[in-house]
Amino acid sequence: MTRHIATRLASALMAVACGFTLTACSTGPLGLPTKGAVQTLAPAEQQTRRVYTNPEGPSEDAQPETIVKGFYDAMPAGVQSDGYRVAREFLTSAASASWNGDSAAVVYGGTPEFRRRANTMSAPQGAESSLIVEVRLQAVGLLDSHGIYRPADSSKTRTISYTLIKTKGQWRISSLEDGVVISSADFEQVFRQVSVYQVAKSGKQLVPDVRWLSWRNWRTQAVNEVLGDVPGWLSGTVHEAELGAISLAVDSVPLKDSAVTVELTSGVTMLTSEERALLVHRIRLTLGDGNTGYTLKVTGDGVDYSDADSDVKLGADQPNVGVYTLTGGHVVSLASSSPLRMGDVPGYDDAKGFVFSSSGGAVLRADGVVECLESDGSVCGAMFDGEPMKAITAGLGGEIWAVDEDGRTLYVSHDRKETKLQPDWLGNTDRITAVAVSPEGARLALAVVGDGFNGVEMTGVSRDSSNTVDGLGKGVTTVSLTRNVGMLTFYNDLNLVYATLPQDDDNRQEAYRQVVPGPSQVQRLPDVTVAAMASGQISLYRRLAVLDTQGTVRSVSGSLDGSWSIADSQVTALGAQ
Repeated sequence: MTRHIATRLASALMAVACGFTLTACSTGPLGLPTKGAVQTLAPAEQQTRRVYTNPEGPSEDAQPETIVKGFYDAMPAGVQSDGYRVAREFLTSAASASWNGDSAAVVYGGTPEFRRRANTMSAPQGAESSLIVEVRLQAVGLLDSHGIYRPADSSKTRTISYTLIKTKGQWRISSLEDGVVISSADFEQVFRQVSVYQVAKSGKQLVPDVRWLSWRNWRTQAVNEVLGDVPGWLSGTVHEAELGAISLAVDSVPLKDSAVTVELTSGVTMLTSEERALLVHRIRLTLGDGNTGYTLKVTGDGVDYSDADSDVKLGADQPNVGVYTLTGGHVVSLASSSPLRMGDVPGYDDAKGFVFSSSGGAVLRADGVVECLESDGSVCGAMFDGEPMKAITAGLGGEIWAVDEDGRTLYVSHDRKETKLQPDWLGNTDRITAVAVSPEGARLALAVVGDGFNGVEMTGVSRDSSNTVDGLGKGVTTVSLTRNVGMLTFYNDLNLVYATLPQDDDNRQEAYRQVVPGPSQVQRLPDVTVAAMASGQISLYRRLAVLDTQGTVRSVSGSLDGSWSIADSQVTALGAQ
């Protein structure tokens, strides 16, 4: 329900509210003028992008540039399927023995440039000659050995050097950095997105910790990451069990006859029954992409623990989300094609933000003061001691989150209890311009503008055993380096959609969507100036909705690649009743 609007809008605002299952919703609310429309569009299925590659080894008498190009052509297959069998043919024996392709990855866009230059060092003994091939490319992302993705500044050219030697008339790469270099076009064909499910510190939610693992052995890597350390940006907000004594007993997690087998070392027997149940459950959901409908066998020191999590009820279900509008002083539900008047909130035609659910909500007044709302729309007083705020959004179980006027402090209110949160990792000149809370309530996406950083970051949310917010993560992970982001929303538990504020006289805007953290994809917007965005259920489908500066609401669903369309919401007529 994050809201940041570049221009003054008229009287209506749109908010998103949840029907709670195991988690609660969070999306950006959308400011709406009095008149508007909402799209109805059938969802589209996202197509798989996996294509197997079959590279060839080096040809006889190939030139140095051709050797390096061939190595680049072979690296994707190494990640995906052949374990670098072909890629190593372009290396000398010594280089092949020492090179670790799985330690990291550079993801690039466009076409790399290959140039040779002289090697000022003398050729090693036994080599006829030596030179260096430099590859210049535009890096768009970096992947570490744990599969954690970070964006790179694509405006800067990156140079990667390879030393080659010639022996017996053939050029081979003799020196190179560990890791692979993969084009953005190949990335999702050779790396698989895997959610390593963490358990929130409260013990009440599962948190998808997104990793990108090689297709050829992703299950093995995934289990190792479940057993590994929590990433820094989630530290202090999720359960951090002592699992250092546990590892895979064999170097693979095989799939045979639709059954997955995980053999762990004897350390698993030392866990308490509760810790063991959570571990098995995390493995089950991680290998099942959040689902449990498959056969999993987990053993430790010969003991079968496959049913250890039979009583664990934590799941990765997504909430049902309703969309509400404040227009002409009336709260209107837009969850279907037949809008329904829910309550009256008179006197807020110039409101800047709106959050609402079946339990009530809040209005951000034109002067920045946040006033709480009862379930019937009646006002129940000023929030946050009447201090001015620049944006409000919804969190878990009826929470109201707010960003202060300076963009330096966050506030959260639940059941009339208010908490002030100071992000310690915020740079001295950085300001938060927009915030979105993830569906399970354990992550925050923040648009930040400043001298030290300009883009989107994500941090964890700490909750106590009663699910009350008691702090933020100790660090952040960078989601995007897109500048001047002014609006963002979680489309679902994995995908974040965000857009910049209008730029220059043409009101130019950029919008992107991405699994976070992960590579971004361009999100096409309608050919209008977008003032705000949100996501929620309309006519039974999850939809991304955007508001333009003229008061029209459009939405798109499914893969978000469909056509934006408009349907009369009847909000104006309903508000006049």
